[in-house]
Amino acid sequence: IVKDHIFYSALCFILCPLIIFASKEPGKKVVALKSNTPIKIDGVLNEQIWKSEPITDFTQRDPVQGQPATEVTHTWVVYDESYLYIGAQLFDSNIDSIDRSLYRRDNMVESDWFFLFIDPYYDRRTGYYFAINPGGSILDGTLFNDSWDDNSWDGIWFAHTAINSSGWSLEMKIPFSQIRFNESEKMVWGINFNRDIKRKNENDYFIMVPKNESGFVSHFADLIGLDGITPKQRVELLPYLVQKAQYLVHDSNDPFYRSNQYSTSLGGDLKLGIGSNLNIDATFNPDFGQVEVDPAVVNLSAFETFYNEKRPFFIEGNTIFWFGYGGSNNNWGFNFSVPELFYSRRIGRPPQGRISNGTFVNYPGETRILGAAKLSGKFDETWSIGTISAVTQRMYANVQNNDDQYHEEVEPLTHYGVLRTQKEFNDGKQALGLMFTTVNREFKNPDLKSQLANNAFVLGTDGWTFLDEDETYVLTGSVIGSYTNGSKDYLIKLQKQPYRYFQRPDATFAVVDSNRTFLTGWFSRFMVNKQKGNFYLNASLGAISPGFEYNDLGSQWMADRINGHLVMGYRWYEPDDLFRRKSVYLAHYRYYDFEGNIYSNGIYLSGSLQFLNYYGINVNSNINFETYSKTLTRGGPLVLNPASYSISLSVYSDNREKIIVSPYMSHWWDVESSYDYSFGLEIEWKPVPQINFTINPEYSTMLEKRQWVGQKSDMSAYETFGRRYIFGELDQDNLSANIRINWTFSPTASLQLYLQPLFVIGNYDKFKELGKQGTNDFPYYGKGESTIQYDQDNDEYTIDPDGNGPAAEFKIGNPDFSFKSFRANLVFRWELLPGSVLYLVWTHNKINLNNPGDFNFSRDFSNLWNSEADNIFLAKFSYWFNL
Repeated sequence: IVKDHIFYSALCFILCPLIIFASKEPGKKVVALKSNTPIKIDGVLNEQIWKSEPITDFTQRDPVQGQPATEVTHTWVVYDESYLYIGAQLFDSNIDSIDRSLYRRDNMVESDWFFLFIDPYYDRRTGYYFAINPGGSILDGTLFNDSWDDNSWDGIWFAHTAINSSGWSLEMKIPFSQIRFNESEKMVWGINFNRDIKRKNENDYFIMVPKNESGFVSHFADLIGLDGITPKQRVELLPYLVQKAQYLVHDSNDPFYRSNQYSTSLGGDLKLGIGSNLNIDATFNPDFGQVEVDPAVVNLSAFETFYNEKRPFFIEGNTIFWFGYGGSNNNWGFNFSVPELFYSRRIGRPPQGRISNGTFVNYPGETRILGAAKLSGKFDETWSIGTISAVTQRMYANVQNNDDQYHEEVEPLTHYGVLRTQKEFNDGKQALGLMFTTVNREFKNPDLKSQLANNAFVLGTDGWTFLDEDETYVLTGSVIGSYTNGSKDYLIKLQKQPYRYFQRPDATFAVVDSNRTFLTGWFSRFMVNKQKGNFYLNASLGAISPGFEYNDLGSQWMADRINGHLVMGYRWYEPDDLFRRKSVYLAHYRYYDFEGNIYSNGIYLSGSLQFLNYYGINVNSNINFETYSKTLTRGGPLVLNPASYSISLSVYSDNREKIIVSPYMSHWWDVESSYDYSFGLEIEWKPVPQINFTINPEYSTMLEKRQWVGQKSDMSAYETFGRRYIFGELDQDNLSANIRINWTFSPTASLQLYLQPLFVIGNYDKFKELGKQGTNDFPYYGKGESTIQYDQDNDEYTIDPDGNGPAAEFKIGNPDFSFKSFRANLVFRWELLPGSVLYLVWTHNKINLNNPGDFNFSRDFSNLWNSEADNIFLAKFSYWFNL
């Protein structure tokens, strides 16, 4: 019965049946007023049209849900042929307490704020938001999936505020050319307003959605009266100029250094509106140098480090490319999530090719993007589309060997393509979407063909359907297929990836095929989520085949697993005598591979409490039962994982205060005495309205009793298939701090300083090997008949694993390490005119690797401070033309 229910629910979801649900009761309406005279944007409401009847009906969501707002707010919506105007008078009984702090754009912190939310497509799921505080700082972004938001979109709009004898007032002027909508003679949009009063921790809404309800955009009031709007064709040009100076640690004899030290680049972006509902973005010789640096990390796993996208061309409007999450307001993973099919940092990534040995090598740090274009928007209120096409240049490394100089291809000419579209049905109660990605390469260097795919294609469909009339339960799902082809050497490499490990000697379901020239696979996941109410329920079942591959344009960390979870919880939204809100969640999760081996099996428990004074506490805990690991031996046989436990605790203070303190700790341990302790503290200090200082020091110490060291071939190792898998006990200390200082001079000028000192020291001892496949048996070297000796002069160990003398001996280098890093990033940003920005940037980076395995903070700090550093200075200016 359960299987039949799942089948028919999935069929219902895929075919998008025409189910007619009862319509909602009519809600509030807002009438936009037509202005026939100019409106000066100065924050002073002295134009005659602001004397019209205002919108005043605001309701608290916090602190007392459902009660009238404690302060009166008057709001007006006005328009002319080219602009949407918002005016508001925010009355305040204590004018001296109005928070007038200055913040850089899109820095959402506690303050007095006024928000405008609009749904121009009137699709009840997407929209825009615009916000301003009394100091003139602004926020803007997009709304999607009914209740989610993203601040990556930066529109060109105008706003101003003024403090007056009654409180504060504001005016907004938003060009219709900045907003995507379906043009018609008489339009209806969705609209909402929000006012935040910092000192009272009060949030007032024109349309207040109760906390136990679901959605946000779908509840908006109707905005009517926008008649006869015919916005002009949108054409924007944004050329840029970048001048860079690099002073790097280098060999004084390096012949390539000076030619790369100073560089100038020119390029530009073009935005073209197709009607009022679609947008084309194109970039030519783009500058994708990042203004903000990535944090330093030490990664001892077999998987790559994931970094967030920070390049404007890709982050603007990126929500349209989200796949597999629509419809549901909550998603839980538990070692299994919807694949990130489009990881935009693949485009322009550092070249991936190997080079022959050279005395000096000039290896490019990134792949130049010749050009990229993006189309995004909606055909109508139910059908969205997004496409990206980018071409990256064939890249070469310059090599000098003795007196010879030559270049070698390290990245082929490559095309990247993405298509994303989604169609909603029945007022958003069902939807069906499609996503297609393609990567196509042209090689000249035969060696690159053994390292990269010729072509990689991924095609997926996703969607959702609500299961009841009240839209309390929703079923979301996705199905994806992949195809990758290339040389036989590359396909062998692909089969041996860490998320696949077909080369496992004990594998029975999927093994390496040296004659493969292509690889195919599939993914599927379905999830039921309870959208609203105090009681919470979330359940999911999914599978990903061993051959599924999407890493050429996505970010892949899993394959070959069957996963399921069940989450139940309860949320108390109403205050009692002690707490303002509380919640508790209990979950069970597990996953298997296609051979039936269990790799994850656990129980998760979490809870949160917020006191009446707005202080709070969060607790999370896990019990992980005994399972197997196929990654511990890096392609070797299975290993038994002992049971483990974890608990984490975080506390936070009232975020309205000048000093906000948030300490946290976590502890993980297993039954074999491995452990990891972590302690941290985040402090935010706002000494004056213009300056915000944040410091986040963190210390962790861990003992991992089975840390990978390497492997050696030895046919006498019968129990482990002719190889010895070597491990050590790793004692590791980590000390770091993330420090940020934001100094905002005006709403258009700011200075941001980011500092990150990092100390990671690892000491290995008690070396051992896996004794038998599928067990947790690790015999130590130096016990029984085995021997181990350390050669200090060569910094290496000589190991005789069975006491049979020199014929069986092997050597391993000392794996101890000490990584000390200091990164600094100083950014001055000045928006001279709307959309025209000057950046002045200094990036500083130094690394020290002395004294591996020995942590002494005073000495290590001195060594790091005295190390040579890389310094990069950059000036970038972009000018916005509205043609």
